[in-house]
Amino acid sequence: MNQSVKFFKPIKKKNPISDDKTPWWFGLHIKDLIRPISIKRISLFYTVLLFGFLLSGFYYTWENYLREPTGEEFVDRIVEAAGGMDAWNLIKQGSFTRTHNIYDEGSELLKTSKETFYFKNSEQGFKLQVKSIGSDNSVVWLGKDNEGYWASRDNLMVDPEETAHEEGMMCDGKFCVPLCASTMAFFRFSMPFKLKDKGVIASLGYTELNLIDVNNLDTTDKKPTLLDISYEPKIGKDHWRFYVDSKDKLIHKMEYYNKSDIGEIRPEEIYWTDHKTVDGITISHRWIRYWPNGKIMDEYLYSDINFKKEINDTFFDRSESNDLVIN
Repeated sequence: MNQSVKFFKPIKKKNPISDDKTPWWFGLHIKDLIRPISIKRISLFYTVLLFGFLLSGFYYTWENYLREPTGEEFVDRIVEAAGGMDAWNLIKQGSFTRTHNIYDEGSELLKTSKETFYFKNSEQGFKLQVKSIGSDNSVVWLGKDNEGYWASRDNLMVDPEETAHEEGMMCDGKFCVPLCASTMAFFRFSMPFKLKDKGVIASLGYTELNLIDVNNLDTTDKKPTLLDISYEPKIGKDHWRFYVDSKDKLIHKMEYYNKSDIGEIRPEEIYWTDHKTVDGITISHRWIRYWPNGKIMDEYLYSDINFKKEINDTFFDRSESNDLVIN
């Protein structure tokens, strides 16, 4: 009886080591059978070095491009845009003329006055003297020397306090003295450099207004940065706000909140336009205030700015012939 023979295929035993696929990441391992610990330390060092490089790059990007500046840092930026603190500190003397035009609500010119400020930083301190020409064309000088305040009108000596009141050179504070308003005018003229004075507290805010809405100027349409300025209690009680162009870092609007001796808050809103650079310092040459109907209420025009004019110390002494000393 024939019997069919069946052949069976031998079963191949699987080698668990040789037949397994090598993982794709196995080649990324550093393999050194002689110095495995050293190689691992080197790998860790480069990992830390790479992490430090990435961290420093992120910090640089954050500090220079992403992080909002502090109030003090932003003051530094607008001071630099105006010429820099070093350039301002080099100015020891000079002069400028300020013309004040006052209008009614229909834009009709009511009054014009012109003042020329002469200043000097000397060993005796800061000296300021003002020459005023009123609507009646009289020439008034107001100054201070070692004997105190003095004034002259058309080369005749007159009472300094009475004359200062007539010419608008005094404020309405109970401790006001002649040249008070003139000193404040020079203080404002010195912005933004006065923001670096001791005791200034600067902080940033934001406004929904665009600069084109704020000051009616042909300037950037970006939202301005609002710089809020106050002072330490022992320094002062005034409050300022400056609207700064995000592009050129120049001041285009100023708000001043003065607290009077009787506790009243008297807000003042002034628009700064026509920025020009004189002797390395960039200054707004036109300051404007508006009536509620949008018409110009008054304006200050700055001209003949000269930071290189040489002024003798004797110029600030009282004299009946100041016009002959300097014009």
